[in-house]
Amino acid sequence: MGEWLAGGNFDAPPGSVRTAMVWHPSDLGVRTVESAEVRAVVAGVCRGSDAEVARVAEEIAAGRTEAVASMGGSYWMVVHDTVRRRTVVAGDLAESRGVFVAMTGRGPVWATNAGMLAAQLGRGPDLELLAARVVVGTAEHWPRRSVWSGIVRVPGGNALVVEGGSAWTVDVRPRADERTLEEGAEEVGEALWAAAQGYAGAAGARVSADLSGGLDSSTVVISAAAVSQIVAVTYGGPLADAEDTRLAHRVAEYVGAEHHVSGGGPATVHFSCWPRAVPDAPVLPVSSYPLDADYLPPARGVSDLHLTGHGGDVVLESSSAAWTALVQQGHKRRAKATVAALARRVNAAPGPMWQAVKDSALGRPAALYRAAEAVSEGRPLTDGLRVWTWCPIGPAVQWLTPDGRQAVASLLDSSGRAVGDVAAGEWDDWSALRSNGAALRDSGPLLAEHGTRQVSPFLDNEVVRACLRISAGERRRPGVYKPLLGLARPDLPQWLVGRQSKGHFSPLLYEGLRTHRQELHQVIDGSELVSAGLVDAATAHTALDAAVAGIGRPPLPALEALLITSWWLSRCRADMAVAGGTR
Repeated sequence: MGEWLAGGNFDAPPGSVRTAMVWHPSDLGVRTVESAEVRAVVAGVCRGSDAEVARVAEEIAAGRTEAVASMGGSYWMVVHDTVRRRTVVAGDLAESRGVFVAMTGRGPVWATNAGMLAAQLGRGPDLELLAARVVVGTAEHWPRRSVWSGIVRVPGGNALVVEGGSAWTVDVRPRADERTLEEGAEEVGEALWAAAQGYAGAAGARVSADLSGGLDSSTVVISAAAVSQIVAVTYGGPLADAEDTRLAHRVAEYVGAEHHVSGGGPATVHFSCWPRAVPDAPVLPVSSYPLDADYLPPARGVSDLHLTGHGGDVVLESSSAAWTALVQQGHKRRAKATVAALARRVNAAPGPMWQAVKDSALGRPAALYRAAEAVSEGRPLTDGLRVWTWCPIGPAVQWLTPDGRQAVASLLDSSGRAVGDVAAGEWDDWSALRSNGAALRDSGPLLAEHGTRQVSPFLDNEVVRACLRISAGERRRPGVYKPLLGLARPDLPQWLVGRQSKGHFSPLLYEGLRTHRQELHQVIDGSELVSAGLVDAATAHTALDAAVAGIGRPPLPALEALLITSWWLSRCRADMAVAGGTR
């Protein structure tokens, strides 16, 4: 189960201990700071001193809840006000350290592991949400629903407040201000170096790190190499992107890293083998498990931490939601010029693209209602344009049964009403950030199976704060890839920051679907989403065959998500059956 904290009337697992009203594993290092009126527990990586923890705890007790995420690092913090009998619980801003809560007859209980709460309370997977995730591609339209029924998720950038028999959340996110990219860059650079070198320094004389050849992992390796010897690992071989591999070699030589490039090959394609461990939710490393098993072995046992560039895409740059945000903020001329520039680069007509941006600027509720209507009718809702939309509905909607369409449409409609209207840039920034943080968190059991405990400096609080104080519209510049990075760290070599693209693993996914087609058909047949009447197996089989044959433009992300989710559900049910038999 790894690292966890829990509170409330909670039946903690054997071997756990209780510190300052918080349950946790006996081997989990926690820091406690207590005064006459306030007790604070910090776990994870918190770069604040004891004095700073005490000061932050006093601020929280005084009502300034946003202080809970003000220290550097990625940590959980629990503050109990003994006078008001109020407890505040929060993870990091990116949600790589999550918090979940459930209401029981004994009052609210919370834990940092949703599966733990589900097991304690006898709750099963939320099948409707899982079906919606496959079709919509994200869970962020339902930020308070976890993958377990009745287990409420506390979204990244929020704190849980428990008082008496009640529990509620408070928004503690930093907000973008008027600073320009140039004005905010120095703070970003300092924060990123503090985070990367903080991890590397804590790891000791040697630390392992991903080195994919992209900007993010390369930047982390260069920063960490100033304080520790790097053991860099790269996926290589015939199916790897040749430019990525070349750049990884150059970065390793630049910093003098011990560099290991794996052999790759057919045995590493997606779905070649399944993990033994079960992740905390359906995550992409399930399908890419063979790839990870190929390149990560040299990192095993190097140090307690393994550095990655995970999340850099999200904080360094925004999506094209930035253009919708500019329109919402009244900067129509700038937004239109940006869209026109994109249209020229992709040889497309600017008019339809600009109209799509203006339509998105009408707001989230209307977009969600249109999406719900499209789902209920079983029709895709996409215009094929390369611009952002609140809720793209692709061909995977046709895999849903009538009951499945009704369930997902109802979820979308209720999300439009519950979440309401929000700024496009901010919404997409935080949705992407939480999705990346949750993926790192939920992949923990898989990464442990490979002998690594992965951390990403890009998801640390100080980096998130520095980056997201610069608005989405500022962090995206037409024709420039991750413009913030070069400004933030002018000491990075130009041959690195000048790169304008990054390779991808689609060839491994295509080959995995082709090679393991028959086994994957069996996964669909055995899917609980099928047996529950939410997904039609025949249409899903047709989509898999079309993808293998290269017919049309198959929705590969949705197909991968369906296969991963189906496998995850089968493993969860098997584990639940074993647990039930041993009680």
